[in-house]
Amino acid sequence: MSGTAENTDAEYSDADFAEYVDELDAIANDPTLTDAEKQDAIDTAVEEELAELSAADTVTATEAGVDAATANLTDPTATAIPEETTVSDPTTTDLNERLDNLDAAIEDLELPNADVVGDPSTASYGTTTATTAAPAAEPAPVAEPAPVAEAAPVVEPAPAAAAATTAENASIGVDGNVDYYSPRDVDRDGNVDVIHSRVDGVDTITHVDDNGEITLVEQDLDFNGTYETAAAARPGGTLRVAEDSDDDGDVDLATFYNETGERFREDIVDGARITETKFDTDGDGDQDVQLIDTDGDGRFDTASLDTDSDGYTNEELIDVDGDGRFDVRVADDNGDGNLESTLVDTVGDGCLGDISTYESLISADDSYHTQAGTDVYEAPATDSVVTGDLA
Repeated sequence: MSGTAENTDAEYSDADFAEYVDELDAIANDPTLTDAEKQDAIDTAVEEELAELSAADTVTATEAGVDAATANLTDPTATAIPEETTVSDPTTTDLNERLDNLDAAIEDLELPNADVVGDPSTASYGTTTATTAAPAAEPAPVAEPAPVAEAAPVVEPAPAAAAATTAENASIGVDGNVDYYSPRDVDRDGNVDVIHSRVDGVDTITHVDDNGEITLVEQDLDFNGTYETAAAARPGGTLRVAEDSDDDGDVDLATFYNETGERFREDIVDGARITETKFDTDGDGDQDVQLIDTDGDGRFDTASLDTDSDGYTNEELIDVDGDGRFDVRVADDNGDGNLESTLVDTVGDGCLGDISTYESLISADDSYHTQAGTDVYEAPATDSVVTGDLA
C-alpha cells in the first residue's frame, strides 16, 4: 500500500499515485467483498493516501487542509479544497492537482449498488459512482455511462410484462400475478376451450365458449388440490360463485354478485337442494330478507325480514301447512329488538301474505323453482300484499 510508513521520508510520486488507483480498482472489483465492505475499504485507502500525502517531505499541509481534502474525497456533495486552506510548502499547486486527480480516479471507478435484479443466485447489478462537485470531475467520463444504465434490459421488459399479465387476467377472468398460463383447444376446433393458470399461487381453470366468452372459472383457494370454488356468469351480467367448503363434492354455498360486483344474494345448499337464501333487497350491502325451507320439502316456508335495515329481524312469517300462504306472523312491534307480537291466520284467507311474494325475488331460471315446483307461478295481487311484504 502506498500509504505505509516506509514512504514518509520521500516525495509523493506518480508511482505512488498509480499504486493508489490500482488499489481502489482492486477493491471495487473484489467479488469476495460486499458493497458495505468495499465502501469501508475505499474509505480506509483514501485516509491512508491522504496521510501519505501530508507526510511527504515535499508537501506539508495544515490540519485544516488535510481535513478539507478528506471531506472532498469522501463526501459526494463536497467541493474542491476551500480557498482558506493553507499549505506551507511552495508546491501547494501540485497538491491541489493531485487531489483533483484522486477525485477523478474515484469517480471513474464503478461500484455495485444495492439494487439486485432477478434471482440472487444469478443477480445482475446496476452501477453507481462516487461524485464530487470539483471542476476537474465535471468533464470526467463517468457522466456518459448514465444513459446506458437507464436503458438497461432489466428496466425495459417491465411494461411488456405488465401488459401481458393484464391480457392474461382478462382472458381467465381473475386479477393477479399470473405465473402459469396454458390455453387449450380440447375439441380441436381452432378455439380455446379451457385455460389452466396459476394466479397469485392459486391454481385456476377457466372455461371459454366458442365466442371467447368466459363461462366458468374454477379455483383451489384453500390450496388443498381440489377446485372447491367455481364462478359462472349468468344472464344480465350477474355472477354466481359456488363453494364446496367441506370437499365432499357438493356445493355448500352459492353467492350472487351484480354487474358492479356487489353481493345481493346467498344460498345455503344441502346436496343439490337450496335450503336457505338471503337477499339484499335495498342495495345497502346488508341482507334484509331470509327465506328458509324448514320442513325439507324443497319450497321455502319461512321468511325473516329486517324491514327497517337495522340488521335485526323485525318480522317473521311462517307457512305452517305448506299451502304457500303464511299462517303465523311474529313481529317486534315496539322496536325493542324482541319478537313479542304473534298473529295467527285462523280463517285461512291469506291475510298474512304469500311466500311467492318473496320467491319472485329469485330469477325465473334459477334451479330453486325446479326443486320447489314453482316454474310457473303468478305473483299475488297487490291488494293481497300486507304491510311489511315486499311486492
